[in-house]
Amino acid sequence: MKRDPLQQFLDVITDAAQRLVADKSPEALAEHVTDARNSLPLLAGETGPMIDVGTGAGFPGVPLLLDRPELSGVLLDSRARRCEHLQEVVDRCELRDRVEVVNLRVEEYAHGTGREAFGIAVARALAPPPVAIELCLPLLRTGGVFVIHAGTVDAKELEQAAQALAGTVEQVVPVAGFAHRSQVVIRKLGPTPEQYPRRANAIAREPLVRPAD
Repeated sequence: MKRDPLQQFLDVITDAAQRLVADKSPEALAEHVTDARNSLPLLAGETGPMIDVGTGAGFPGVPLLLDRPELSGVLLDSRARRCEHLQEVVDRCELRDRVEVVNLRVEEYAHGTGREAFGIAVARALAPPPVAIELCLPLLRTGGVFVIHAGTVDAKELEQAAQALAGTVEQVVPVAGFAHRSQVVIRKLGPTPEQYPRRANAIAREPLVRPAD
């Protein structure tokens, strides 16, 4: 009997030698999958390709790509060992025909072949949300959507960052069952200014959004 691709994905994580997630128990992995799939209603009607930025062990991108078989996508991570794991995921889950693993920093990819190449971007635990917006919106074509899996957020700060990158905040959705977890939907409205995203040291020196005193 052919194995469920999602179970294949979880098996790769469980079998991996490196510490891909802090807790590999079935309960913890099921929570990661549920968290990823919470994005599905937010992405209804959106077209790809899709990119998962800083994907790590493959969340949220792999469950979303398995649930949306019409989408092609990129799993982007700057760490070579993580990308070795991700390539195993792609091979064992039979995603190789529509999913590419890219081992680059997002700043580099967004100033090269990834710029304005995607209809959907997703990220979880990548960076504080305003920074994630700067890193990811340049990857989207006009009309594309970015979903951030985040904690508690400041909607005004998010809108300030989104506007600087030619985007707008469409939704901030609390995650059911969690007091301090949310999903943020950013829509790309036009071309991103050419200087973005900046390198990490420039972002740290001059953030798009400064916390209120």
